[in-house]
Amino acid sequence: MTRIIPRELIKHLEWIPGQQPPQRPAVNPTPQPVQQRTASIDALVNGGREFFSEQKDSNGNYIGVAVALQEAYDQMGSDAIIATMPYLVAGKAQAEKSNYLWQKWFTALSEENAGIDKNGKLVGRGQPVVLTLHGRGILTPERIRQAYSEGLTPQNAAKFTDDEFDNLLNGVLPSGESINLYTVDDIKRGISDPFGRYAVWMPAETAKSKSSGHHSKSDFMNNELVIARVGTLEHLDAYFEKARHSSNHNLGNWHRLGEIDFTQPQGRVLFVGDTSDGLSGINYLNSNGRFVGVRKNA
Repeated sequence: MTRIIPRELIKHLEWIPGQQPPQRPAVNPTPQPVQQRTASIDALVNGGREFFSEQKDSNGNYIGVAVALQEAYDQMGSDAIIATMPYLVAGKAQAEKSNYLWQKWFTALSEENAGIDKNGKLVGRGQPVVLTLHGRGILTPERIRQAYSEGLTPQNAAKFTDDEFDNLLNGVLPSGESINLYTVDDIKRGISDPFGRYAVWMPAETAKSKSSGHHSKSDFMNNELVIARVGTLEHLDAYFEKARHSSNHNLGNWHRLGEIDFTQPQGRVLFVGDTSDGLSGINYLNSNGRFVGVRKNA
């Protein structure tokens, strides 16, 4: 038997001519990446320009990282694209092995920063956290030189002030600019602009649990620290296959996170090896530097 609902119970749902239609409930859209990319992978592969320095100061200390980065900005222009680790990995994944990207190691415009989350912004209050930052961040040429003069950590990283690190946990850089902060799961889902400016954070225990050294393909591809460093899974398989010497070789992912004192906020730039050395966060900040610049809108 068909049941009929009395009109008195549903007349409030009727639409009267001339009346505004009822508003639809708000729907939260799926987060979309902010498109900041202004140069293609082809531009890096075919038109990248190297900036290398092995300069030392008057005391014989290497300052090449700061010098090379400053030269890249000076000669390419203030809005130039300096290759980050995600950009370099994507370029190497696409380039032939005869390309310049496979002939040398490179310094990336990417930082690995570590400290204590005193207010529990990202992890538990008072717990250590690691943020991998891509693009122009805290370690500008001027800030690297300041770190040289102030003295580096025992692991040769720059010492940050509490304010610098606390602001970074809110996505705010010393320049006053804001960047997005993502999780490793965000990167896996493609919620980022891999060649833009942003940071990927994780609890320090997660980062420290990943061994520093060479990894099998399965370990490398699923390594949270690797994923934070490359910013996207899109080019990772091709990069791994090209970077290792043969099918029997593994690929490196190196860090010093098991050695550092997290109560001293600090950061270092990252490096990309020529072949099976892979991704490195153990190189000294007071070292030689080799950055790659690409013209904007190339």
